[in-house]
Amino acid sequence: MLKKTLWLLLCIPLNGWAGPIDNSDTTDLLLGGVGVLLGHELGHLVLSQTKDIEFDGVAIVYSQSVLTPQEKLRVASAGFQAQWFLSELAFDQLQKPSTGRSRDLAAGAILGHLAITAAYLTFLKDDAYGDVTAMAEATGHSRNEIVKFLAVPAILDAWRLLGDPPHWVPHVSRGAKGWGIAWAWNW
Repeated sequence: MLKKTLWLLLCIPLNGWAGPIDNSDTTDLLLGGVGVLLGHELGHLVLSQTKDIEFDGVAIVYSQSVLTPQEKLRVASAGFQAQWFLSELAFDQLQKPSTGRSRDLAAGAILGHLAITAAYLTFLKDDAYGDVTAMAEATGHSRNEIVKFLAVPAILDAWRLLGDPPHWVPHVSRGAKGWGIAWAWNW
C-alpha cells in the first residue's frame, strides 16, 4: 500500500510551488529540508530539557530515563509536533505571491517533512530507540497504528505541495496535526 501511494505521489504534477524542480534552486530546497530536520530534533531536545533525560550523542535514550508514559509520548512526538508546525509555516509562505528563494526554502522544508515522515514509515518504524517505538510503548498502540496516523498528514501535505487538491485538504491536514498534538498533550 505504501509503495503504491508513493508511486502515485511521484506521478502528480508539481503544482504546489514555484514550478518544476529544474527551475528551482536545489540548494535552497536542501536548506529547507535540513532546517525541518533540525527543527524535528530541536523539538525533542527542547522538551527533553524539561525532564531528566539522558543523551547518547545526539540520540535521546528513552530506556535509561524515568518517564511516565505521558512524558515519554510527549518527548517522542515532539519532533513531529515541531515539524508539523514548521510545515504549516512553510505552506503559509507558499501562499504568498513572492517568488524565488523563499518559495524554494518553503518547498524544501515541506519536502523535508515528507522525507522524515517517509523514513519513520519505513526503515525507522522498527528502530528500537526511535520515535515510533517510544510512542508505541508509551501508548500501548502498535507501531503500525502509530505510523498509519503519522502517514495521514504527510499524504495530505504531499498532495498540497505536489498536486492541485480540493479546498478541504489543507483543513483536514491541519486538523490531523492539531489532533495529534492535542492527543500527545492530553493522553
